[in-house]
Amino acid sequence: MKDALQQAGFLAVEAEGDTLHARLWASSTDFTATPEGDHWLLALHWPLRASEAQRSDWNAAHPRAPLDIHNGETRLTMRVRADDAAALPLWAALAEEAVAQMIRWRRAQRQPGEGY
Repeated sequence: MKDALQQAGFLAVEAEGDTLHARLWASSTDFTATPEGDHWLLALHWPLRASEAQRSDWNAAHPRAPLDIHNGETRLTMRVRADDAAALPLWAALAEEAVAQMIRWRRAQRQPGEGY
């Protein structure tokens, strides 16, 4: 999976035990790839607690990459087979879309005068 992530263009791919860490782009947060049998669980955490309604709407529109709350943060996940080359560009696109949405949700939560 490490080679597949690198070939798909992900940056800073590093192993920590069985878990791989990588970045969508140079200035992004890390996501992880953790083996689960013959699949890998890709997961990206974002420092936001999306509401149940927000997660439900996202999950209805993106069933392959659902959002949940994990350790108090919103987490995007997707299970992929290691040999599924088409899954990694899909993960990149969905993760990018999720990050953009979570930024919008966070901005909508701000109080007047809190900043950008």
